Amino acid sequence: EDGQIIGNLTLIPFYYRGHWLYLIANVGVHPDFRGRGIGRQLTVRALEHIREHHVDEAWLQVRDDNPVAINLYRSLGFLERVRRTTWQGNSAPLPDEDAPDSSIHIVSRHSTDWSLQSHWLEQTYPPEVSWNLSFDWRRLRPGLMRALGAWINGEQFHHWTARRGGKIVGSATWEGGRSLADNLWLTSLPEGEDEIINALLAHIRSQRVTNRYLGVNYPAGRARQGFERAGFVEINTLIWMNIDFSKVR
Repeated sequence: EDGQIIGNLTLIPFYYRGHWLYLIANVGVHPDFRGRGIGRQLTVRALEHIREHHVDEAWLQVRDDNPVAINLYRSLGFLERVRRTTWQGNSAPLPDEDAPDSSIHIVSRHSTDWSLQSHWLEQTYPPEVSWNLSFDWRRLRPGLMRALGAWINGEQFHHWTARRGGKIVGSATWEGGRSLADNLWLTSLPEGEDEIINALLAHIRSQRVTNRYLGVNYPAGRARQGFERAGFVEINTLIWMNIDFSKVR
């Protein structure tokens, strides 16, 4: 307005499983110009652009503590698909008084554990979230050829499983990150999830595999006590919403 930029929206294209989709991001309005429907106008124009380019899906993420934005997106036809929480912790060992459940034992992953781990990974990081996390759980599979491919690509992984009474109850993979934090990919049985997640995180911290921060993306509302007991803090909880134009035409 009058030569001043007062609002912004970014469209990020993704090619996933044979089709294109757009992520709507960085929606912002200058504080002095809020309340005039500019955010709505930006979003409407973005949706028009997506349809003009014959792309069927639009996605966005909005913080769960932003009801104004949530209501705006719902009024435009976006539907909530999933809620995810980002947790972050450091790599220092926990104090002795925070010791995890002693009945849960953390060991290095065996190749025979992959069948269960891959099944749980697909449930914890389903397709509707894995595309935006740039996460393909198949990269974590064991085997010499996979290890060679990871070495060639400069990828770093460590894998563990949690066992109770000889049975696998959870798993964790540390992946060296390329930004400010390394990634952890966690899975757990629903029964005793807090204790299992807590034991996995405490073990990883005791291993000191990294001096960087550890980041975890996990289904919202799950294992909160386990994360907090392991010294992790919630960074945010995001609602993932989308419009599938192929179903609304």
